[in-house]
Amino acid sequence: MTITKTLLKRILREVDGLDVFAAVDDAALAEFSPRDEGEGYGFVYWSRAADQAFDNKGALIRSLPMWWGTSRAELQTAFARRKLVVRIDESEAKRDDYAEHGTLVLSPRSEAATSDLVKLIEVFAALAKRKVIALACAGSTQSAGWEIVAERERDPEQTAVFWHEQSHDAFDAVGRLTSKLHLYWRGDAGRVCDALVEAGFAVERPKSENQSIVVRPTKSPAPDIERFADALAANPVAAAAKPARKPRASAGPFAPLHRYRGPDRTKPIHRLRFDPSGTWLVVAQSPNYGGPDHLLSRVDVATGERQRTFAPECDAWECGGIDFLPDGRMVFSLQDQGVRVWVWEPDGDVERELMCEKYSHTSSVSLSSVDAAGTTVAVPTATGVSLRTVASPGAKEWSERARVGGPPTDTYSLALLSPDGRHVLWGDFGGREFRWVDVESGRKLWKAHPLGVPWGGGATDEVRFDPAGEHLVALCRMSGWSAEAQSLRSYALATGKPAHAALEKASQGVTTFAFHPDGARVAIGKLDGQVVLLAYPGGEVLASQKVLDKTGRVTAIAFDPAGARMVVGSEKGEIAVLAVPARA
Repeated sequence: MTITKTLLKRILREVDGLDVFAAVDDAALAEFSPRDEGEGYGFVYWSRAADQAFDNKGALIRSLPMWWGTSRAELQTAFARRKLVVRIDESEAKRDDYAEHGTLVLSPRSEAATSDLVKLIEVFAALAKRKVIALACAGSTQSAGWEIVAERERDPEQTAVFWHEQSHDAFDAVGRLTSKLHLYWRGDAGRVCDALVEAGFAVERPKSENQSIVVRPTKSPAPDIERFADALAANPVAAAAKPARKPRASAGPFAPLHRYRGPDRTKPIHRLRFDPSGTWLVVAQSPNYGGPDHLLSRVDVATGERQRTFAPECDAWECGGIDFLPDGRMVFSLQDQGVRVWVWEPDGDVERELMCEKYSHTSSVSLSSVDAAGTTVAVPTATGVSLRTVASPGAKEWSERARVGGPPTDTYSLALLSPDGRHVLWGDFGGREFRWVDVESGRKLWKAHPLGVPWGGGATDEVRFDPAGEHLVALCRMSGWSAEAQSLRSYALATGKPAHAALEKASQGVTTFAFHPDGARVAIGKLDGQVVLLAYPGGEVLASQKVLDKTGRVTAIAFDPAGARMVVGSEKGEIAVLAVPARA
């Protein structure tokens, strides 16, 4: 077998969710972000200079250095299945939000070399021919491995053996056993142990069915595979290239003012809010393949520089909402093991936690809204909407004056407090039902079913009142994100009747939305990074532009208090501040 580029790509395709970037421009390597350019859970890439390790027929003629981010165990095992020994090292330095990442070297010597991992996989292949379920690196944990075994064969008498990703740490960078490897089994353990011993492995046989088979480390020399630094140095010197030019979004009606990353780089932008003065932004980023370093941050509008973090000690995974009171205080909520509502007071730069509701499956979305006068905050909980009276600065507690709305349905609850504070919209993320409730009496005035009856699945990702306070507008998603699956649906608050059919049609494919302060326009985001400004409520297109550089959907939009600027965030962590064209 000759190692070729075709074989390499075939091996990499066997690893689930892997983006492969071959021959990346050397001048762009320093800023290359696999999360920006791809869609998978992991990546492998190598440079244009390193690509010269293959001759004109595609055969590998010298060592190929690569970068990777995925499961080290799964990637190393994929090569070993083809009887190839690679050097795969894990980096300690953080790389975007990849849990595991590092460097990989494929050598012309990879084919002739052998390792404990290659030998063990050969034993497993021989056992499989003898009707044993033998699975190399099966699942991330022992329980996951047993689930995979059960999918293959439910008969408990069928002999099976496997190791999982966590126990794969027994192998070093070149596949040599350096600590004990635990194999989990059922059926005839002696059959498995005999095959291992015959192949030259030292084995500790289990004394009961509750003990694992233990393969002890060998004293075999390490396979002779080049280290990454040496492989990288062997690349031919590339011709001097012009500095990589950062791609820019297309020109259009929204003049770009500022462009930068969110504080946690490629984490998706979840929420954006201008402060009342319009001089700084509140940025919430969502977990994506691991949580962000800081969930909620204040950044400078012009530079994106992080000025502070909010509730830095709270081990939260989502921001439920952000709102400003007329006096400049900010109210926000975070979820960890409960729903926590905080207030930040600019005078003295003080934070206080106001309430904490024990987490339940129906209370993941917390803070929803503040009334126009800034006297009441509405917080959905597992038992209704808690209406809290806004206290003066310095108060440690905001008392609950009412709890209305009734029990939610079986998905995350949400609520909106009307601008005058007299009504609460109470519903759920799943979109089965919305109820319009009178705060004083607790009486339900009307109900609506935004995703239809009978309910067939989907979600209401965002809900807002229009600036006039006359209609509810909900972003309704019938299934996964697609060009047609989601749209804006509106309801008259006086009657609960559907309204604005033209807006629903014009907003197909919407991924997020925000009303302009003038009440006559609404901005919507799209899957491809487009931002469209629609007339409200007629739905006529007033402006449209792709405002983000990277592939990925728009995830957040906000206008400054004057309506002169719009900030847009993406699922790739981009933020763009744009000038808004004046009304015709």
